[in-house]
Amino acid sequence: MSLNRRFSQQKKMIKDALSLLDHPTAAEVYEEIRKDYPQISLGTVYRNLSLMAEEHEILRLSFEGSPDRFDPNVWEHYHIVCERCGRIADTDRSLQPELLSRLDGAVEEATGFRVSGRCLVFRGLCPRCREGIS
Repeated sequence: MSLNRRFSQQKKMIKDALSLLDHPTAAEVYEEIRKDYPQISLGTVYRNLSLMAEEHEILRLSFEGSPDRFDPNVWEHYHIVCERCGRIADTDRSLQPELLSRLDGAVEEATGFRVSGRCLVFRGLCPRCREGIS
């Protein structure tokens, strides 16, 4: 089997696993793939995830104090992270463009930079963790 064919099969397995999981770690992707392909190595999954992130096929989400997570949605969108359990969710893509435009303007005014994009991460408590709060 050619090297390119093997890599494309591995990428397909990873993309399939990413579609089943919600912002998974490399270890979670590995465990999902192992259900059907027990011979795959964790190193292969890490290598392919890194390559796919470098080639902008997927997003790598890095958060301090936790392993990187991966997202198949490469369109500009934002995330919210639960401060208690670490769950990550996408925010609504329809954040008001006027609000984002005002935010960009304020950043440009304060820094002199021209904003070309943004990477926003919100923090809070997910519904499950909030239920545990009195």
